[in-house]
Amino acid sequence: MGGVVRGPYVTNRFCDNWFIGVGGGINLFVNKDYKPAIGPSIDANFGKWFTPAIGMRVGYQGISSKVWMDDQKMNAQKFGYMYIHGDLLWNISDAVSGYKETRFWNLVPYLHAGYFRSYGLKDVEFADNEIAGGAGLLHNLRLANRVDLIIDMRATVVNGRVHAADKAAVIPSVTAGLAVDLGFPAFFRSATIIETIELVNAEQVDALEATIAALELANTK
Repeated sequence: MGGVVRGPYVTNRFCDNWFIGVGGGINLFVNKDYKPAIGPSIDANFGKWFTPAIGMRVGYQGISSKVWMDDQKMNAQKFGYMYIHGDLLWNISDAVSGYKETRFWNLVPYLHAGYFRSYGLKDVEFADNEIAGGAGLLHNLRLANRVDLIIDMRATVVNGRVHAADKAAVIPSVTAGLAVDLGFPAFFRSATIIETIELVNAEQVDALEATIAALELANTK
């Protein structure tokens, strides 16, 4: 294992190629009505690779964000949020360069969408339930056979109503953490299995022919 492999792959079993990941980092709440400030973020994800290039995951992102209020005291207003999302993953490294189980760095762009909820704002009217979406870039850095260092760069677009604003808000975030592979973590090409079956069949045919030849020789004596 470990060499670059191209071509179609056998569909894996349901229990294969699952993964779970957690990480922490920072986010910004970017909106024209406020000045952004850095807030903390955590990520937790659970997903599955269906082929070396295509996968999906569901996840949670949240803790809190904050903005600078444009007043004389320049107070920072903090609020909590949670984003439950589904992601469509595309491993561009495997798609372009071929699947390699031991590749150190895999680039995985993805699209995401889900449910966004904000809370903790005081003395303002805001919408606490919205649909959000966006795109991201996941860096998978192989540390061991089943463990990766993950760096997740995400941009989330949501209606500014979650912070009593008129304009749409963008929440860029960067988190880092670990991902662990569950079940069988690799993939096999269908051609490799077919070649193995053909080799076994050829050996069986040779053995049968040798047995027939031996019986015919015994009958002629």
